[in-house]
Amino acid sequence: MKTRKFEHLLIVVAMFGLFISGCNKDNSSPSNNGMANQQIAQVQNSDVQDAVADKSDQDADNTMDELQSNNYQVSALKSALASGTKVITVDHPDSTTFPKLITIVYTNYQDSTANESFVKNGEIDIYVTAGNDKLLVTRAFTFKGFAVTTDSTTVTVNGTRTVTRTKHVYAYNGLTSLKLSVTDNITANLSFAIVQTGQTDSLKFTRVVNKLRISILHYNNIGLTTAWKYVKFRNIPSLDTITISGTVTGVNEKGNDYTKTVSEATPLVVTFYKLTPIVSSGTMDLTVTGTTASSFTITYKQDLPDHPYMTLVTVTNNTTLKTHSFDRRFGRKFFRWW
Repeated sequence: MKTRKFEHLLIVVAMFGLFISGCNKDNSSPSNNGMANQQIAQVQNSDVQDAVADKSDQDADNTMDELQSNNYQVSALKSALASGTKVITVDHPDSTTFPKLITIVYTNYQDSTANESFVKNGEIDIYVTAGNDKLLVTRAFTFKGFAVTTDSTTVTVNGTRTVTRTKHVYAYNGLTSLKLSVTDNITANLSFAIVQTGQTDSLKFTRVVNKLRISILHYNNIGLTTAWKYVKFRNIPSLDTITISGTVTGVNEKGNDYTKTVSEATPLVVTFYKLTPIVSSGTMDLTVTGTTASSFTITYKQDLPDHPYMTLVTVTNNTTLKTHSFDRRFGRKFFRWW
């Protein structure tokens, strides 16, 4: 497990995006008391759209956290396992000059850290602003035909996503451990196009996002001395939590308007089981208009005791009160979704 000096601690916020970086449909323990197959597919596709959307901007989040921790200096190092190019430019490579403009241009870039092959192309521009507290930054990501391809599926993203860091709090237990709490407001207006090789049709959907994300990360001191400049902390993921609430509205792949709502009273809470992210609790309300108008309540919990590495998703049709349950595994891979 990686260790970090205290002054570089902030790059760990890159894990914020991990929990929905990808997913595969795993119905190893489904239950169904009569909900129509069309409605089941509707909810599962909606669930999958979140995975597509969040994976598409995860790499930009991680890159920005890494740049911030390195005083916005671009590293020249590149893994021999990576292919293609990722060119990053920063107009003000320091932690004092704001605003600053950062551009990431991908050309057939395959991330060497991926467990499954995926290739990125296109451009992401990030406009960064900050107030008196240089850690409370606002990042506006503009996706310009940014595309991610895996196997036979390509997802192209256009639009703007803004992440505003409103709070960060350190809680120390002497020099033995540390807890970091970070609060982000996330807004976005994005469009997605999904194309599969060999398919005559393509899928499109849009998302307008307004989310509150609170991440609490835990660290133990593993330094060999108590001298401050030598203190090192190691992240303990099994203790971490990520809490998300808010709304997502848009048009799904069938052309119907939809709204997803997660209230602050019952937020989605992400925990980790042996480094696997799990939505361990929370409730989402989903409404869809159009020819398949419907309303659902979706609950999430860890699937104990048989599948602790999976989230058990239970969907209730609010009109008929019929339900359907299925397992969902959220992971770091970029699985094919359709």
